[in-house]
Amino acid sequence: MTNNSNLTEELKSGSGRALLVSVSSSDRAEECERSLDELARLLETAGGEEVGRVIQNRETPDKATYIGSGKVKEIADYVEADGDISLIVFDNELTPSQIKNLENEIKDVRVIDRTMLILDIFALHAVTGEGKLQVEIACLRYTAPRLTGRGKDLSRLGGGIGTRGPGESKLESDRRHLKRRIAALSQEIAEIERTRAVKRASRERSGIKSAAIIGYTNAGKSTLLNTLTDAGILAEDKLFATLDPTTRRLTLPSGAEILLTDTVGFIDRLPTHLVKAFKSTLEELKYADYIINITDASEEITERERKRAVTYDLIRELGAGDKPIIEVFNKCDIALRDTPFPKDTIEISAKSGLGTGALLEKLDELVSSGKKKLKLLVPYSEGNVVSEIHRLATVLNCEYVDDGTLIIAECDSRAQGTFEKYIT
Repeated sequence: MTNNSNLTEELKSGSGRALLVSVSSSDRAEECERSLDELARLLETAGGEEVGRVIQNRETPDKATYIGSGKVKEIADYVEADGDISLIVFDNELTPSQIKNLENEIKDVRVIDRTMLILDIFALHAVTGEGKLQVEIACLRYTAPRLTGRGKDLSRLGGGIGTRGPGESKLESDRRHLKRRIAALSQEIAEIERTRAVKRASRERSGIKSAAIIGYTNAGKSTLLNTLTDAGILAEDKLFATLDPTTRRLTLPSGAEILLTDTVGFIDRLPTHLVKAFKSTLEELKYADYIINITDASEEITERERKRAVTYDLIRELGAGDKPIIEVFNKCDIALRDTPFPKDTIEISAKSGLGTGALLEKLDELVSSGKKKLKLLVPYSEGNVVSEIHRLATVLNCEYVDDGTLIIAECDSRAQGTFEKYIT
C-alpha cells in the first residue's frame, strides 16, 4: 500500500537496528537531543531499535548529503564495522537526491527521514478503511515528487503498474500511475467526508453537544475515553497508537448527554501530507462545541509546555482557536512531587479515574451554560413541535391546558431561537 511497506517488514523482523542522525548548531544542542529522543520513541513504536546517534554540528545542511562528506564517511565506516545496522533515520526531511547520495555512499542500508518514519507508523496503525485510505494518499503525495532517479523502487508502493504505452519510460509511467491513484483515493475520501458531514448535521439537529479530546501523541486521550465511556478502544504506551477517531455518548452527572470524540495525536513537525490527508478527521475539532486538551503531567515542565505549544499551533491552524478549551493534565499520579500546574486546569489520572469527576462537572457546567428555563405553549394542531421540544431541550414539566400543551423546559441558545414563537 505504501512506500514504507519494506520498512515495516524490516522492523517487524527485528532487523531494524537503526542509527539516528541530526544536524544542529551549537546553540541548539539541547533542543536537538530532545528531538532525537522523540525520534527514538517513534522508531520504537515502529518496531525498530536505536543503536546510536550522530549529531553533525553545522549552521546549514549540506546540499548533497545533508551532513557533509566527512561525516558520511564516518557513518559508512561505523556501519561497516557494526555489520548489523540496516537503517539510518534522519531527524530532518531529506531531498530525493540527498537520500540517493547517502545510500550510494553508505552501503547496504536504507536511509529514511522523520516524515517517512511517521508515515510508516501511520500505515502500521491504521485500522479502518478510512484510516488506510488517508495514510495511503499521504504516502503517495510524499512519494510523487521523490520519484526522480528512483523509478525502479516503485514496486515498494505495492500494486502493479498499468500497461505502458510504446516508448513510455518507466518513470513517466510511474508518475501517471501515482496521479491516477491519488485522484481515485481523493474521490473515495471526498465521499467519506460527505457521509461525515451528514452525520454531523444529524448530531447538530439532535441538540447534543460534543467535545473533542485532543493533545500530543501518547498523552492519554484514548485511555480517558475508555475510562469515561467504556469505549474499548486500543490504548497503548506508544506514539500514534490511535489513528481512527472514535465517538461515544456520555451521560453527565446532571443527566445531560454529550458526545466525546478521541482524535489522532499531534506531534512536532507533523508532516504536511498527513495533516492534509487527515483533514476531514481533524476537522472534528472545528465542529466540536468544546475541546478537552490533554497534557502529560509526568514530563518535565519545559517539555510539556513545548508540547502544549505545538498543540495550540495546530488548533489554530485547524480553525478551532475560538472554542472553549478545558485544560486537563493527565498522569498526575506519577508526576513529580510539587509539580506546579497552570491556573484553571484539571488534574487527573485517566488510567485510574482519579480526578475525572471534576472534568465531568466542568463539562456539565459548559453544557448548561447559556440555558434558560422557558414556558412554552404549543397548540394542539402542532403536536409535532412537542416532540421537537423533547428532542432539543430538557423538559421539566408538561401539562395539557385549554389552549394546547404547556411545557416548562431548559433550552440552550439554539432551542431558544427555534421555539421563540411558543414562549409565553
